[in-house]
Amino acid sequence: MPKKEKNNNVEIVKENYNKNAQLEWERLEGFHFEFEIAKHYLKKYLRGKTVLDIGGGPGRYSVWLAKQGYDVTLVDLSESNIALAKQKFQEYGVQVKVYVCDARDLSALDLSIFDNVLIMGPLYHLSDVEDRKKCVLEAKKHLAKDGVLFTSFITLTAGLNYYLDTAPEQLIHEPAMDLFDRMERDESWSGMAFTQATFINSLEVLPFFDELGFEKLALLGQEGLTGPRLTKIENSDKEVRKTYLEISLRVCENPQYYAYSDHLLYVGKPKDE
Repeated sequence: MPKKEKNNNVEIVKENYNKNAQLEWERLEGFHFEFEIAKHYLKKYLRGKTVLDIGGGPGRYSVWLAKQGYDVTLVDLSESNIALAKQKFQEYGVQVKVYVCDARDLSALDLSIFDNVLIMGPLYHLSDVEDRKKCVLEAKKHLAKDGVLFTSFITLTAGLNYYLDTAPEQLIHEPAMDLFDRMERDESWSGMAFTQATFINSLEVLPFFDELGFEKLALLGQEGLTGPRLTKIENSDKEVRKTYLEISLRVCENPQYYAYSDHLLYVGKPKDE
């Protein structure tokens, strides 16, 4: 992809979050399978005391991590996200260091080595695979040799799940059919969705991290089995949500069920040298 087009895509994403920081905070307000399942795996695999949250938006994960007692540093591309994050840190009474920076190049920041690194957003938006590699390799520079990396992607089937969940009549229109073409060919899709976005083919995830020197600890669907009916289930009563969460946690690492999720979570560690 030409450099000019790459930079334009990044500016589109930045502008989106500068306009919608509050919406991004509210996106995980209340009960959401994406957040609940992610927290389960964070509790399982987090180590040490320090966390670098790259592309952490207005700080939803950072707040939760800081409240668990971790020393957290948040980096995000959007000035509005960082401004809102500062408000939320004050509101929740937590201390988090913050920086505005592009996830592909953190060299301008005076960052140390962290026990854990989160990339829970940037790979949603980087259309070019080389940019996705840059982002992960930047994270790796700041990850302890025995540290843990948590990275999320939007799944190739997220678009289908959205249509099934909220607007099935839109399936007959473009760009929905383009998504189906990609699904048929087992290819990732990039283009304009809620903003510039990349929907990843799950078959690409493990080879991608293997090439970059990581060993898998877990790979799972963050919505478990709920994607095609996510809105209805998340708005159900507490016992229904609890049951679906318990079932989803039992099967979310099974590859045959990844398609039921809108997001994939990869948990890995650097390979032994």
